[in-house]
Amino acid sequence: MSELFNENELSPSEKRGPGVVGTIEFKMGNQTEFPGEYMPTNKRFFMVVDMNGQPYQRVMSYDEIKSVEVEDDAVTVEFSVGKIKMRDIGNGTAQVFADYVNAQIGN
Repeated sequence: MSELFNENELSPSEKRGPGVVGTIEFKMGNQTEFPGEYMPTNKRFFMVVDMNGQPYQRVMSYDEIKSVEVEDDAVTVEFSVGKIKMRDIGNGTAQVFADYVNAQIGN
């Protein structure tokens, strides 16, 4: 899957952190899996999902994230509204991503 995140979304003082790309699990209609990307920065958290060819982007502050957990090739981000799991990451960066986001929470 190609990268969904658009670098032009960043403010001049914003820096990308270690993102992850994989399959995001959540229910929308009859579909429960979507290709997507979690992209943290030093200021915000981006979730970008390919919804059948239509990109959907959600931008959040770190105040909306409670924690990130890693299990095998998956990460689960616990948002204030619930947990969303991304699996099939397979690029070896799940723990680096989780450590970065968990360090940003509360800053």
